[in-house]
Amino acid sequence: MEEAELIARLRAQDEAALTELVVSYGGFINQVILHNLPNDFRRDFTADIANRCFYQVWSHIGQYDADKGTFKNWLSAIVKHQTIDYQRGLKAMLQNTTLDHVVLSTPPITEELDYEAIFASLSKTEREVFMLFYRDDFLPEEIGKKLRMKRWSVYKHLSRGRKKLQEEGVINDYFT
Repeated sequence: MEEAELIARLRAQDEAALTELVVSYGGFINQVILHNLPNDFRRDFTADIANRCFYQVWSHIGQYDADKGTFKNWLSAIVKHQTIDYQRGLKAMLQNTTLDHVVLSTPPITEELDYEAIFASLSKTEREVFMLFYRDDFLPEEIGKKLRMKRWSVYKHLSRGRKKLQEEGVINDYFT
């Protein structure tokens, strides 16, 4: 099918033309998406981004002007901007996710975790609090009594330590 005919059919909201768009330009769209995604983690979202792109083309095909450029260039601009928008949304979602409310399903532990290595970047006090809390399953009140600190101080050390580990990516490596 010729490009001009495809564009005319898309403008007429012909669903078969949308299928033809997916067949004809799907590979190109995926290439543009992958080019604009920085890592493998985000590349898992390629299908979602591609679907958003197809929807944008379907919804905004009337804005395409052949005098301003080729259809492929217009399509690549849509794909690029959809990819950037998706990454921003993903980043905002991940930044707003706190570890206190995340429940991770973990496979059975086949080997003992090296807590010293995991918590190596923490201060001595934070490391003690983390060991008691995560390894020994102490409650914050029990940790406070054992280390002679107030309960709120235990929470403060846990919060600061989580933030340090999250910034360093240690939590992602060991707890996902």
